[in-house]
Amino acid sequence: MVKQHDGSESGLDVKQMVLAALLMFGFIGVASAEAPRSPVGKLMDPNGAVEYSRDGEKWRPVTRAKYLFSGYHVRTGADGSGNFINQESGLAQSLSANVTAMVGDAGLEVSAGEVSDPFSSDAGLMDGLANKFASAQRYTTVRRAVKKPGEPDCEVKVRLARKITVSEGFADLVWEKACPDNTFVIVLGEQQFDVPTGEAGEHIRFQLPVPAAGEYDLRLDVKAGEEVVYTPRRPGKLKVLASAEEATIKASLMAAGDDYFAQADMLEQHGLLVPAMDAYRAYFDAYPDDIEMKPLFIANLQALQLMTEKTAEAQKYNDFISE
Repeated sequence: MVKQHDGSESGLDVKQMVLAALLMFGFIGVASAEAPRSPVGKLMDPNGAVEYSRDGEKWRPVTRAKYLFSGYHVRTGADGSGNFINQESGLAQSLSANVTAMVGDAGLEVSAGEVSDPFSSDAGLMDGLANKFASAQRYTTVRRAVKKPGEPDCEVKVRLARKITVSEGFADLVWEKACPDNTFVIVLGEQQFDVPTGEAGEHIRFQLPVPAAGEYDLRLDVKAGEEVVYTPRRPGKLKVLASAEEATIKASLMAAGDDYFAQADMLEQHGLLVPAMDAYRAYFDAYPDDIEMKPLFIANLQALQLMTEKTAEAQKYNDFISE
């Protein structure tokens, strides 16, 4: 350590050494490389040839509702059409054939073709979309995993979401896999359900026998043979929706059409985290390169305690915005 003239250690050098040690041992996360931003709008109702591009060179088809950020490009072919919904104003514009436009900070900047004047539309974006993106950004931090000598390569401390909602039509629970020989027990109030280790996929998925509407204690125990090797200190909370509540939610999902992000938002508002995850996945199945939309999905995986998948998605996001 560097000594001051009076023999004391330099406070700056001590702080630098502590910071270096924390980074070395993985206690400090690697933050996202740029400030979060949210979409300017979304392109809906694509018909015929409709495409988007992040750089104006590599184009991809728009097959269902597609969220667009500032700097993106859109174009329609000779048989193409669609509707652009502006996030800030909530107003829509219709795109006819042979349109070329760029997405600016305030909306579409048209360079060719005909686009209608803004008009009112019921197909607005999610309420508070910008705030949701900003809030979700904290979950995109990637933390270095530090494996201590002698630690196993697998983890038995597997957790369920702390609060989760189910219904007859949305009855699935998910959690991470543990070690290869571990099995699981779902403890729901006074009931118990044995669950074997799943073979396929990145996590375990279990369709819960849904009890009557109400609230219940919910716990996941991890077993090795007949011995419970991990149980949480406190149970989580499970809410079961009544059939009328589920019917109302399903009607809202139908009204959202093919906007999977809007569907996910509706489901999350009701605590239905697993079907929300499925809606996010459906969006990225359609647009696998749309990494900039990942923060809300990453926050969903965090809430579900699917930490392995959350970390992988956060790393993809950080790699993308660092390019």
